Amino acid sequence: MSRTFTSVNPARPAEIVGEFDTATVAEASAAVDAAATAQRAWAERTPTQRATLVAGVAHALAKQTPELTALITREEGKTLSDSAGEVRKSVEQFHFASQLCYLVEGTTFPSEQPGTFTYTLRSPVGVVVAITPWNFPLSLPARKIAAALAAGNAVVYKPSPVTAAVGEALVRIIREAGVPEGLVQLVQGDDPNAMATLVGHHAVRAISLTGSTRVGNIVREQGHRHARLQAELSGHNAAVVCADADLPRAAAEVARGAFGLTGQACTAASRVLVDRAVLEPFTELLAAEVRALTAGPGDAPGVNCGPLATVAQFERLDGLVRAARRDGTVLAEGTLLDERDPEGYYLPPLLVGGLPADHPVNTTEIFGPILSVVEVTGLDQALDIINQDDYGLSNAVFTSNVASAQQFAREVRCGVVKINARTTGNGVAPPFGGWRASSAGAFPEGGLQALEFFTETKTVYSRG
Repeated sequence: MSRTFTSVNPARPAEIVGEFDTATVAEASAAVDAAATAQRAWAERTPTQRATLVAGVAHALAKQTPELTALITREEGKTLSDSAGEVRKSVEQFHFASQLCYLVEGTTFPSEQPGTFTYTLRSPVGVVVAITPWNFPLSLPARKIAAALAAGNAVVYKPSPVTAAVGEALVRIIREAGVPEGLVQLVQGDDPNAMATLVGHHAVRAISLTGSTRVGNIVREQGHRHARLQAELSGHNAAVVCADADLPRAAAEVARGAFGLTGQACTAASRVLVDRAVLEPFTELLAAEVRALTAGPGDAPGVNCGPLATVAQFERLDGLVRAARRDGTVLAEGTLLDERDPEGYYLPPLLVGGLPADHPVNTTEIFGPILSVVEVTGLDQALDIINQDDYGLSNAVFTSNVASAQQFAREVRCGVVKINARTTGNGVAPPFGGWRASSAGAFPEGGLQALEFFTETKTVYSRG
């Protein structure tokens, strides 16, 4: 078995972006040991000292925005504008986390015993393993690493091999910004034995994973029994268009939520459930939005959808497209920037209708530029369809009726609800996570809630 691997440009797969060493079992174990050693001194730092260094990473990332933007587009494939947005979000994550350093707080309690002072302390969990996918190769690890450092932890970071160069760049910038040596360890590759060693190491006290439900199940099985788990997993998301919706606005938002980032987001919409009263006019508006989309290299002008990230993605989604064409009605398609350029993993956006309810496009995570139109009669039916799904990540409703919006927010079974907005996108301050098959573990990511995951509570009874 080769101990090296390469990442490539999905727009030009013959172009190698970087070559990397696959971590061995011994190297994975050594990374955890080194992180544990570095963490002890980091936990002793004052909040001000930690905040200064975490904020310094934000400034360092911001200074390298052009280089990071180009690298993300070259290695993952998304458009330059989307890559630049990801860099900005990563900068925000570290700025926000620098404030978390001051919020690792305890609580005082009334005592049942005279002369006893009762209070809680929060302590860092210790070593955190952060595992991230390729679709947001900078902002997802930034969200995990920044908050973990703010709470006083060390991190062993395992990026996707597909975007190994972005992962390497992030760790380099963190170290150059002055974060102590050894505190953030990088483990590359996908050797299954090394990965099992990594998550099962006795010194690991928390695992933060973003990935597929399949990978989440593996990590849950292999993780050390004392390690808490935070996992954001697959999504099968829907946008609901009510009869009273602002149809042009809804069409534009649904299209952006389904086809932005080439649909390669766990929060992307793969179904739009449209009230039969507005099915025809809305579909016409949505079809026009889809026809205006262009697939091509992420660094080319006028491109809305970059290539799919891997050949495996292309082959899987090409099969879904063929099945959708066979079993449904094509309502609209995007265009390919250059029909003479078949080299990249390009799949123009596809809008399809009339698929059976049990069709794979309607029942599984798509993670690509395919959107299915489904006719419904009223909000209650739309909610029934969504809530019968195994997943529960991000769903949206478009309506001008406040009561309908509140009903949807109250009754839909998912972790993220959007009202008159696309299913994709989230802020740095609110919590983010799914329900049911879209999560594993009880901890969402982001916001103040991050401290719940990255710290442990200690109750102290003190008598003079």
